[in-house]
Amino acid sequence: MAEAEKISKDGQEYVPAGAAASTKTSDVAPVELQVCRCNGKEVTTLTGYDSVPSYTGELPSPLQIMWYVPKTKEMLKASFSDTEIRVWIKQAAEYYGIPHILLAVILQQENGPKGSKFLQTMQFGERSLTTLLAIVDNMAFDAVPDKLAGGSSGFANMSRATLQNSVKYTENYYCKKPLPEDVQYRIFGWNQDTRIPGDDWKADLYYCAGHLRELIDRATGTRCHSGALSADQLKKVIASYNGSGPLAEKYSSDAMALLDAAKAGTAWLYFYEK
Repeated sequence: MAEAEKISKDGQEYVPAGAAASTKTSDVAPVELQVCRCNGKEVTTLTGYDSVPSYTGELPSPLQIMWYVPKTKEMLKASFSDTEIRVWIKQAAEYYGIPHILLAVILQQENGPKGSKFLQTMQFGERSLTTLLAIVDNMAFDAVPDKLAGGSSGFANMSRATLQNSVKYTENYYCKKPLPEDVQYRIFGWNQDTRIPGDDWKADLYYCAGHLRELIDRATGTRCHSGALSADQLKKVIASYNGSGPLAEKYSSDAMALLDAAKAGTAWLYFYEK
């Protein structure tokens, strides 16, 4: 390539615009630093419940129909055994480092096993309608009133606001995704982290476990809690899942009584399989 023509003026040499070699630059993306308050490996435990046996029978509740987006390898699978669902529950608890038995008792409280099939059908319909309205609301840019679209629904009966606030807590304090990759990405790479309760019941389990992790931190007054929960702290966590006031206190008392009965061998935890 011929050297560019130079022009001398006032003791300086110039070249026509665009003819000189430009200074090399580097295209380097900025490094994004994220400071995590927790390391994501915290584990909260419970003592005194090791004797509670596994339940391996049929789930008496909820209705044996669920909303679920399959993985690619599951696309021809028409049903899932109750044991498979209980494995999901255990995996969700492990992902968030919370007691497996805590997640199991919450699910039993939210899906009462003594309800008739008629009541279970009505419950399924009500929760599914709430989920549908939330999906429509998400697509229609908040066109559906929160009173309808923001209600509690799904496997864990969580409200949309509770779920989404819990996800923010997980991301801000634990720097981890609310769903592990093998749960988040399903058939043909579909991203199932919709953050809508009831949209996918496997995802519901992880959102529920994440919320319980948040409540454990709150009940113990310790961010990034790791260690054993006392009985009083456990009861406080369970009550907080339901809300506050007399009904929440009754909810937690019933759950503690169920745990004691399961330990004594006089009741079953239907969602608990070791």
